[in-house]
Amino acid sequence: MLIDSPRLTDADRKAWTRLERYDRALAADPRWTSREDRAHKTIREFAEAGQCYASTSWGKDSTVVAHLVATSGVRLPLVYVRMRRWENPDCLTVRDAFLGEYGDRVDYHEYWVDGGPRWWDNIEFSDRKGQHTRGQFTGPEKEFGSRHITGVRAEESRMRDMVIARWGEAGPGACRPIGRWTAVDVFAYLCRHDLPVHPAYAMSCGGHYDRRWLRVSPIGGITQAHRGRADWERTYYPDIVEEP
Repeated sequence: MLIDSPRLTDADRKAWTRLERYDRALAADPRWTSREDRAHKTIREFAEAGQCYASTSWGKDSTVVAHLVATSGVRLPLVYVRMRRWENPDCLTVRDAFLGEYGDRVDYHEYWVDGGPRWWDNIEFSDRKGQHTRGQFTGPEKEFGSRHITGVRAEESRMRDMVIARWGEAGPGACRPIGRWTAVDVFAYLCRHDLPVHPAYAMSCGGHYDRRWLRVSPIGGITQAHRGRADWERTYYPDIVEEP
């Protein structure tokens, strides 16, 4: 279920409709049952081995993982770390739609972080008492420990591919139940379970951008090396992007 947004154009919606037909065909594959069973088993075994939490950004991968956690049979903390200045506002519409359906199956928590223009290099965490420390997941780790369940996938980068090749779907500190899935698999799963889909994935300039590589990460602070991302942000989120 694509979450609507006034930022989407008619051309964006038409391009998405074409892709949705593809998603529906893949979602009907009978092999999904065994694939979901495997992911659920991975999550349960990781949770049984010790205290842990699941993280989400409300992007495609972490929404799938949030659903897998919610339907795994174990009730776990689900954590969303929010960026004060740079948060993508459409993440909240995905959050509300998901929690409206599955909120009673997870223990949901939010944490705030502050960062400068290069937010990924300079993040400070604000806990519930207003105390500040560095590190995006400092807050969740204080409450739930460092073991976590994530939507990391091997397809996304060489480094992630190497990590998953070494540890598989679950190592001692991290669980990656969709680690070997492709982005195509992820979109099919979202369609299969009618899960909320962040509108950023349809913000394709009418099909110019490949939705597989669009991100819902915080807006702004993009360097020259990421010019394509910066152009996309200025097109769809000009009200949030920090002007030079």
